[in-house]
Amino acid sequence: MKQDILKNQTINSTLTYFAPCFQRKEPKPPGAPFSFKLEETFEMAEPCKNLGNGRVRLTYYNPDAKSVSVLGGGGEFAGEYPMTRDDWGYWTVEVDTVPGIRVHRYLVDGALVLSDQMPLVYCAQEPANAFECVDESCAWYLLQDVPHGDLRMEYYRSSHTGRWKVCWVYCPPGYDENPDKKYPVLYLQHGAGEDETGWIDMGKTNYILDNQIAAGETEPMLVVMNYGFSLREDETPALRSPGFETELLQDCIPMIESKYRVKTDRESRAMAGLSMGSAQSQSIVLNHLDMFAYLGVIIGGIGNAPIGVQAEALNDPAALNEKLKVFYACNGDHEAGCTASHEAMEKMIAEGLSCGRHDIFEGYHELTVCRKGLRAFLPLLFR
Repeated sequence: MKQDILKNQTINSTLTYFAPCFQRKEPKPPGAPFSFKLEETFEMAEPCKNLGNGRVRLTYYNPDAKSVSVLGGGGEFAGEYPMTRDDWGYWTVEVDTVPGIRVHRYLVDGALVLSDQMPLVYCAQEPANAFECVDESCAWYLLQDVPHGDLRMEYYRSSHTGRWKVCWVYCPPGYDENPDKKYPVLYLQHGAGEDETGWIDMGKTNYILDNQIAAGETEPMLVVMNYGFSLREDETPALRSPGFETELLQDCIPMIESKYRVKTDRESRAMAGLSMGSAQSQSIVLNHLDMFAYLGVIIGGIGNAPIGVQAEALNDPAALNEKLKVFYACNGDHEAGCTASHEAMEKMIAEGLSCGRHDIFEGYHELTVCRKGLRAFLPLLFR
């Protein structure tokens, strides 16, 4: 395997993995005060090292622990992996997996903990560690020597809760250098277990877009990533928070269209999401076809609990085809609902939905499959 792939900073992009803070520590007695000594030369103690051919070495530092294991987060990386201690207090294990992001935690003397030297992500509604397994097939979502877009944080007040909310906005390369150009917008939603950072930290959306735009595969666009839950204190938590639609349509979109140079016609707006976000996207787009012309359902169910106008739209594929330019969906082949979604899309295509498409990728209900779906969806937009 090429060494530039194994050393690509995307693998560890949420930390300064190549900085002196990962110098090998000298053992200290329990309770010794914190200290940091920068040596001129030092031996690296990499918390995660890709060895090639799907093999990854994980390292956890705890000289006082009696036993340490890595607990996989499921999907392609499930189970427990016992680690071995060296004389310096470093615990290591080499694991075999397939390319993609692998969520995990550490079991230390019976307690479930996180490593402060591994990337932290928000997954399954709680923090977790994550690592990347890569090979040559991963170049499309790795950091490449191409022009890069910007990630910007924006605040707006929710008319549903009265509280401030934050969203992340990806601006394509050249946005600031082309003050007369206007861009289309994709509103991209996370799943029930993540937050607005999920498509960045785990999805690598900005790198995927950078690489596709540079290759001429995808139109330059803005991507807006919101937190998909919107609850007042008197409301019962629900996976499909009804207040989010209000926030998106009444608060977020007007803020984006007043602050950024974006096109405002329906054929310049798209919405997509993963899992819970795919259900939100279906509901919002199909109930507001006057505002959106593109829909992406990523690792979700097609027609999942449709109601009202949404149900009417799905029941008349030929009429829906007159409104949508793209209705894209995908699933992992190990997902329980994969076959049902594929059959639902094929049925709608047979009934006149020529803009429909359903892809099946190898994998589970996890972000690795979502990346593949996003990669396939983006080139279809705004053509």
